[in-house]
Amino acid sequence: MPERTVVVVGGGLVGSLAACYFAKRGWKVDLYEKRPDIRLSENAHLVENRSINLAISERGFSALRRLDPHLESAVKSLVVPMHGRMIHSRSGEQISQAYDVFGRHINSIGRSALIRLLLDAASEYPQVTLCFGHEFVDADLDAGLVTVLDARGERKRIQADLIVGTDGAYSKVRQRMMTRVRMNYMQTYIEHGYCEFSMPPVDGDYAMDPNHLHIWPRGSFMLIALPN
Repeated sequence: MPERTVVVVGGGLVGSLAACYFAKRGWKVDLYEKRPDIRLSENAHLVENRSINLAISERGFSALRRLDPHLESAVKSLVVPMHGRMIHSRSGEQISQAYDVFGRHINSIGRSALIRLLLDAASEYPQVTLCFGHEFVDADLDAGLVTVLDARGERKRIQADLIVGTDGAYSKVRQRMMTRVRMNYMQTYIEHGYCEFSMPPVDGDYAMDPNHLHIWPRGSFMLIALPN
């Protein structure tokens, strides 16, 4: 059977994990990511400055486990368990609300740390090629052709048996698909924004109980805190 080729557009959490799964099933994978490689120290700020921590649950661990139990173990070594919510009232009272009566919980992990692990996992497959600094331009979905723009501004055309778009909320791949497929799509915006700040350690330890998702509910706004 001839080798099948898939082009994955977007090298975030979904794209890097998808690349691993395709490679494990014998596909040749070409992954194209607009940003430079965030695993390099000079590019770390591209992720660190744009996102709060993620919460990963059993569903996330299951996806990692099915791919590679060692990858699941590596991710688990970086998480901080959050066994419940800690509600902070106006009076200063703290109320702990467990997530589950059987002790199941979610876990806090930095987005950049998780992406780096998944990119490292993808790069270990010999049939995976990671192409950073390549922006998706267009695709001929009938012919299986993808056009990208490299860091030098040169256009490249890549032939593939399958094209997978994992390029986020403003997906250009989805926009291209909508010109060929009768599909409904709707995007709405909430009226709120957010800002982020850090609470430094106190005497070398966490400023608050690290095993909770801390919430300060205040009606029209709220404050939340996740441990690092």
